[in-house]
Amino acid sequence: MTGGTLIDGTGRPPIKDSIVVMQGDYILAAGKKGKIEIPKGAEVYDVSGMTVVPGFIDSHCHFFWMGISMIREVQLRDTPTLDAAMTRLGERAKSTKKGEWILGRGWDESKWPENRYPTKEDLDAVSKAHPIMIVRICGHMVILNSAALKIAGVTGKTPQPEGGHVDMGEDCEPTGILRDCRHLVEPYIPPVTEETAVEGLKKASEHALTLGCTSIGDAGLGAEALKAYQTALARGHLKTRAYLFLNETVQRQSYEMGIRTGFGNDMIKIGPTKLLMDGSLGARTAALFEPYTDEPSTKGLLMMPPEALDEKAKAGHRHGNQLAIHAIGDYAIECVINSIQAALRAKPRKDHRHRIEHCEILTAGQIERIKELGIIPAVQPNFVGEWAGPGSMYEQRLGEDRNRLNNPYRILIDEGVTVAFGSDGMPFNPIYGVWSAVNHGIKDARITLVEAVRCYTLNGAYASFEEDIKGSVETGKLADVAVIDRDLTETAPEDIRDAKVYMTIVGGNILYHKGL
Repeated sequence: MTGGTLIDGTGRPPIKDSIVVMQGDYILAAGKKGKIEIPKGAEVYDVSGMTVVPGFIDSHCHFFWMGISMIREVQLRDTPTLDAAMTRLGERAKSTKKGEWILGRGWDESKWPENRYPTKEDLDAVSKAHPIMIVRICGHMVILNSAALKIAGVTGKTPQPEGGHVDMGEDCEPTGILRDCRHLVEPYIPPVTEETAVEGLKKASEHALTLGCTSIGDAGLGAEALKAYQTALARGHLKTRAYLFLNETVQRQSYEMGIRTGFGNDMIKIGPTKLLMDGSLGARTAALFEPYTDEPSTKGLLMMPPEALDEKAKAGHRHGNQLAIHAIGDYAIECVINSIQAALRAKPRKDHRHRIEHCEILTAGQIERIKELGIIPAVQPNFVGEWAGPGSMYEQRLGEDRNRLNNPYRILIDEGVTVAFGSDGMPFNPIYGVWSAVNHGIKDARITLVEAVRCYTLNGAYASFEEDIKGSVETGKLADVAVIDRDLTETAPEDIRDAKVYMTIVGGNILYHKGL
């Protein structure tokens, strides 16, 4: 591969007019043209005017469920209004037998002029003959229509679940809004078949390759998902490397079996113990020290008492697992740092690489503790692209002053903290994430293009203990490479999101080529 501008993922300056030589699964050489010899008989690809980067690593997404959603759910992410979302659901209702479930995903009220959550009345207007559930883009809120509420047995007498909330109206009956308590309805939804799951992984892999993504971290999986991953790999459907986070049910089983973080191979590897401490800012369930600016009656929710998190974190750490704990609000983050610190005091371990997933609203003291403890913030820069800046959803939830503490990438990197980027599927698109970090809505938090690429590549590999085999375009690393259709170093920062992937290579094999 010759002629492209190489951003190798290490943080070093870009190399213009580069050469990357691959042989088999690995990178043989990479550097400046004229200093690298092209082997005789090599197949040469001229990518002049383009950018060569390591294959992107999405350190936190929901790959398994993304694929399933592509097959069976109504996609609501791009709906411009509440009415448009309801219309799309209505179209599905016309082709769905009465009594069968209609599932939708991805709505975001902050993008609608109505700027409110849907309710059961909105969904009842779509159909009363079908149970309907729609999942907010963050995954921490669902809306049910009256038929779904009835099937799930959710009424005005339903006790409030621990770590969640069923919204009640003035009539003391459910509004249809469930915050972080989807488990009340999930048992009544038809389960995903293995064939659907495997087909979903195939679709998700194909989609990832079009975006230059060669590795993913799938956050929070059960036994059926683990089986589907193995089947998809055996059938040749899984093309992206997967680092699999274990949900709490599988964690207990893995502890009994002695399976730890790192078990597996270059394609599928067991990742961390996944725990959940709070919800999301969008659902107003992220746990904050101070009340929400636009809903002063709440500070969000903790999914469990801090002492329960302490015990679960100690158990995972004691077993030898990496920890990956979801925390968005500053109060939840404080609880997680305390739990990780307690686990390390109980059983010291140097190279633990415990992670805080999302890690959005940070105080200066928390950043210092994260650095001292060697914690990895696994963050999602695309959140910034979607919801940061003046008048944004973040500012509505947090207020102007507190919003300035939101996703402080510049400070974290300057403090020497290893920051790993992912998407959480909102949206799943590494180039959009790079654009978001470079154009952060808070100017003091912006980072450079080279830094953003590193966070989405080598730092992602570090977050899964794989920096020795992937994450950078260097001799001896796996030949996982993406080629972007323009020279990003010559592209205006605000135009980076318009770039497209031209080619994606996994293990030396071209698995995506634009136009082919």
